[in-house]
Amino acid sequence: MIGLVRLLGLLPLGLTQRIGRGLGWLLWLRRTRSREVARVNLALTAPDMDTAERDQLLKKTLLHNGMTGAEMGVFWGKNTIDVLSLIRRVHNAKLLDDALADSQGVLILAPHIGNWEQLNTYLSNRCQITIMFKPAKNPLFDSWMRQRRQNTGATLVPTTAGGVRALFKTLQQGSVAGFLPDQEPERRSGVIVPFMGVPTLTPRMPHELLQRTGARALMAFALRRPDAEGFDVHFLEPDADIYSKDADVACTALNRSVEQVVAMAPEQYQWTYKRFKRQPDGTPSPYKAAGVP
Repeated sequence: MIGLVRLLGLLPLGLTQRIGRGLGWLLWLRRTRSREVARVNLALTAPDMDTAERDQLLKKTLLHNGMTGAEMGVFWGKNTIDVLSLIRRVHNAKLLDDALADSQGVLILAPHIGNWEQLNTYLSNRCQITIMFKPAKNPLFDSWMRQRRQNTGATLVPTTAGGVRALFKTLQQGSVAGFLPDQEPERRSGVIVPFMGVPTLTPRMPHELLQRTGARALMAFALRRPDAEGFDVHFLEPDADIYSKDADVACTALNRSVEQVVAMAPEQYQWTYKRFKRQPDGTPSPYKAAGVP
């Protein structure tokens, strides 16, 4: 896997994305886990969408999913200057500038859309950032992946108690922390609130980080431009209720903020992730019900 990523890193972005689109076509043509998970997710979140339109979105999703995988070589195999040169425009950069100029901490909330590795490189070039990540199952690949990501200047902490303490400390010191707000937590670490009209186990950690540190939150993401033109980085203010003292209200606002991001490029969102696996008590997993492989 490491050798393949390195090989892809030798190729120009256009060729890498064409390879990724080919991988996406394979995911679309066969009854793969990725295709069926995305099919279930889109049926749940867009029940009123015409079936043909939904299938078209599903196909585009898998093509972008393939490109995201193939682009790993670009972001982990090239130097920082080359990666930054792929950014064509930064939207609402003043939001980040103002947040960094303030003495309070900044919590960057980065949904799984476009290519978050491009976003990581941009942010690491702008500021010292501590990012929570889920370690890979293979220790060798995990070590290599962590090294490549930290080469950009980011500090990575795992999804453990120690990692959580590191995020709190970072924000309390007035620095920048990054968190992926659309990953499903353990039941004890989340609340079930709506996401795109579906009851969804949502991480409570952003709420706790903001309440206990007084940090400011920003939504951030990097979207893929057409025809291998590169990427645009975006910053958005989250829903104001994200600062509510009530965890349910704050987590609902977090999900509304992610919805706003997804609406900008739904085909680039990671619909292939089992976001709705843990439903309220007594409700079966929609993936099991659909016989997802």
